[in-house]
Amino acid sequence: MRKLVTFIVLQLCMALPPLYAQQYHRIFLFDSFTTAQIKFRNRTTSQAVMNYDAANKTMYFRQGEDMMEMTNPAQVDTITIEGHKFVPAAKGFREVVNAKNGVIYVDWLLKDVNIGSRGALGMVTQGSVYTLKMTNLGLYGTEKYTPYQNQSAKNTDVYTRKSDNTYYISINGKQKKIKRVKDLQKLFPSHKEEIKDYIRRMELDTANTIDMLLLINYCLGIK
Repeated sequence: MRKLVTFIVLQLCMALPPLYAQQYHRIFLFDSFTTAQIKFRNRTTSQAVMNYDAANKTMYFRQGEDMMEMTNPAQVDTITIEGHKFVPAAKGFREVVNAKNGVIYVDWLLKDVNIGSRGALGMVTQGSVYTLKMTNLGLYGTEKYTPYQNQSAKNTDVYTRKSDNTYYISINGKQKKIKRVKDLQKLFPSHKEEIKDYIRRMELDTANTIDMLLLINYCLGIK
């Protein structure tokens, strides 16, 4: 049975060429590939070494030295990685966050933002936005860094990790999409000032995933 389930996992995946041969870059949600628990729709379960690329919304499976992309997740019910539960979506996977006041689904999308170039005195001049640059800073990384391992000594570009997530909640049995604070204010129109006050009082940065989850959880608890 274990061999059969492993075969099913392999059937869901597509082998990839080596990382250096790829034409795009990945931003993995977790610091490393780790053992994940997979529950299938037919109620069978399995384990695999997995990670989630939050820049391209792609689940990856590693077997030995080979890394494979999950291309047909329709047979999957849930995948749990380091205590984080994921369910298939129309594009990629969504993380299921069981907050105090309700369930929040996170459609992860991470970007690396060029914030400028570092000069001789350490000052950073203004830069522009670039997506999908490669460097893994972990699940909630916001450090400033220079992403190229083989860059020239003259390359002083400085980047920071940003999230452009979409969040989903259920209100009266209907799924609602949230990208910005304005979306929450539209969903809770009689509590606009209360929401503003909560952001100010808690000093929330709604571009930060954890802070946005706190805010959405607060709104779910509004009576």
